[in-house]
Amino acid sequence: MMKQMSARAHVALGQTFLLGTLLMIAMLLGIIPDEERALLEGRATLAEAVAVNGSALVTQSNLNRLEATLGLIVGRNDDLLSASVRHESGRALVTIGNHQELWRPTAEAKSTGSQIVVPLWSRDRPWGQVELRFRPLRSEGWLGYLQGKELQLMAFMSLLSFGLFYLYLGKMLELLDPSQAVPPHVRSALDSLAEGLLVMDSKERIVLANQAFAGLVGRTADDLMGQKVGELDWITDEDDSEGAAVLPWTKALTSGESQLNDMIRILDFEGNMRTFILNCSPVLGSGDQAGGALISLDDVTQLEEHKAKLSAAKGEAEAANQAKSEFLANMSHEIRTPMNSILGFTDVLRRGYEKNEVDRQKYLSTIRSSGEHLLQLINDVLDLSKVESGRLEVENIAFAPHTVIQEVVNLLSIKAKEKQISLTFEPEGLQPAQIHSDPTRLRQIITNLASNAIRFTDQGGVTLRAKLIEIDQGLRFCIEVRDTGMGVPDEAKEAIFDPFVQADSSVTRRFGGTGLGLPISRRFARILGGDIIVGSDPSGGSIFAVIIDPGPLDGVQLLGPEELSTIEVEPVLPGSAQWHFPEARVLVVDDGEENRELVGLVLEEVGLVVDGAENGQVGVEMARRIDYDVILMDMQMPVMDGYTATKALRSEGIETPIYALTANAMDGFEQECIAIGCCGYLVKPVEIDLLLDTMAALLGGQRAAVPTPAPSSSAESFGSPVAEPEIGTTDSRLVSRLASNPRFRPIIEKFVGRLAIKLEAMESAHETGDLTELASLAHWLKGAGGMVGFDEFHGPAETLEILAKEAKLEEIETALSELRGLAARIALPGEVES
Repeated sequence: MMKQMSARAHVALGQTFLLGTLLMIAMLLGIIPDEERALLEGRATLAEAVAVNGSALVTQSNLNRLEATLGLIVGRNDDLLSASVRHESGRALVTIGNHQELWRPTAEAKSTGSQIVVPLWSRDRPWGQVELRFRPLRSEGWLGYLQGKELQLMAFMSLLSFGLFYLYLGKMLELLDPSQAVPPHVRSALDSLAEGLLVMDSKERIVLANQAFAGLVGRTADDLMGQKVGELDWITDEDDSEGAAVLPWTKALTSGESQLNDMIRILDFEGNMRTFILNCSPVLGSGDQAGGALISLDDVTQLEEHKAKLSAAKGEAEAANQAKSEFLANMSHEIRTPMNSILGFTDVLRRGYEKNEVDRQKYLSTIRSSGEHLLQLINDVLDLSKVESGRLEVENIAFAPHTVIQEVVNLLSIKAKEKQISLTFEPEGLQPAQIHSDPTRLRQIITNLASNAIRFTDQGGVTLRAKLIEIDQGLRFCIEVRDTGMGVPDEAKEAIFDPFVQADSSVTRRFGGTGLGLPISRRFARILGGDIIVGSDPSGGSIFAVIIDPGPLDGVQLLGPEELSTIEVEPVLPGSAQWHFPEARVLVVDDGEENRELVGLVLEEVGLVVDGAENGQVGVEMARRIDYDVILMDMQMPVMDGYTATKALRSEGIETPIYALTANAMDGFEQECIAIGCCGYLVKPVEIDLLLDTMAALLGGQRAAVPTPAPSSSAESFGSPVAEPEIGTTDSRLVSRLASNPRFRPIIEKFVGRLAIKLEAMESAHETGDLTELASLAHWLKGAGGMVGFDEFHGPAETLEILAKEAKLEEIETALSELRGLAARIALPGEVES
């Protein structure tokens, strides 16, 4: 409260205290008359007179006269309320007034200001006493103290003098106030400044403050007058013991030099910390000593907050950049390893270095598995992106969880055998015969965890255990993946679930991996209503527990471990299946003749009736006349494209499932297809297995496992992937990967014939500057080349399409030259056979 009092009030209050002290001294010295003391002295004099007269009358035994005298005295003295003559035996002989009620006996019969005891003597012996009861001069207790004349005088003089001093000082300070030396218009200008301004004297006392600074500390400019600057709530980076010595204004007064751009903080009147850039310039006084200082404060609180946020963002960006660098390094390693196998064994086959058909099949299997590994890397990145963007879709269907687990065990058993470790499935307790969840995502989770466990285990084995557990939310299905490998350090048990992170950088060098499997798996598990928890096995190794929501289990049959052990899951290997389709009719709408023929050949081989249309307009007319079961629609065609055709069919109420066929696989394309009415899309070059799987899902096709046929140079079955071509050449000729199947050779020959025409059209479009036509032709080649097995055309054709759309004329010639070179290297089926 004292800090909030103005300097004027401080001085007035000090002077009032000084005056009060002088009054008290004067009272003690008796300089000021004391009315109460005078009254007491008068009462004492009266009592002495009564004592002398009373003693004489008692000696004469004249009590009647004594009674008359006391009655006269009481009657004539208003302050004397009652009187009594009491014998030393204690008996009251004479009583004047209501003495018995008014008198208050005291210890040892002592006199007070309101009761006086006068001893009476008879000759030389004590006879008794006269008791005089006077009116009290003041009330008892605090009330009596407050009624004292001294206190009343002190209070009166203090209040009166404080008011007079305050008014007097106001007039005097107007003459002495340095702020009054500033003209009003200048003071108004200083108050209009957004930055705070202070002027202080040589003793660091404020002599002038503008409204900006006064408002900051919640005071008025007058209230700040005379207060020391250092007493405000400044915050410095120094210790409290040294804080005063390093304040900028102290340095300015001491050194006589200006202090510029010092950073300082202060707590404002709301308790918030504010940051200022402070400039302090000394004001010269007499001699060389500074007589004061001028302080300006520029508020940079928001800038400092932004700076802190930028610093935090910089740290996050650097961490993200580091993670990206590590990810790119890991991905580079992961991609180069299978690419080395693909390119190396492809070159071996191209040069004819294989010794026999067994080696050839082995090399082709290696190329395929390496390609699948690359595809898995891409899928991991896409899955993570979908999860983080919230666009991942999951199913909720009934399936047997033990079947999914056993399929994973069967799939990964080869990897375990290669490392000479065990891989087993051990169910614990009763298991539900089926649960409701997403079998594909669960299979992906278990595969990721089991693959990791095998990769990090050199001795012992990996065990998968499934069981029902009860937690707060109810029953949950738990799959534990236990290994006897290197284990996971406690400090890394959460970090390993961050994207691109592994427990130790040496792990990447030794075992490989991108660090995406665990983050994706945990996100999948959480989407499925659970989580992944990592622990340590006391016997060594690690335990990854996958917990998911099994859905309602009411009425679901529970199977024991013995029953589950009798259920065998036969894996369906690629290339060992035949398809059986019900009668159905399919329309293929594509401007590429070879595309229509290839898709038609595959679908007709599994028993479907296939019609073709060369553009969207023809396709719409055919779909109006014939009730098709499925329509495969190319999106980019002349006359009428697939977008327009699909919209037209949907607007006419035709609900036939339409699947888009396109070479465009950019992000967002699927949403465009769904928006116009498509059920989904297939990317060119269409994988035959994926095409058949899609048609089976739409038409109810069934796949039956059959023994895998022995490798042959001319596979005839379309229900399995087409056998790889024999590419045993000593030059750099390009041969379609479908060339080994005689059924595809006419399609390949037609494509080669059309390619020459299309390349001439590309040259013509380039010369005339028709970049739209050039982009359309490049798009055709991008899809058609892969469809007939010439995958080498996909990349250059895609590049040409992009260049044409971006009108990069100088680079288009280079792309066309590359395509011409590829076309010159094409060998028709049979031309390179030995």
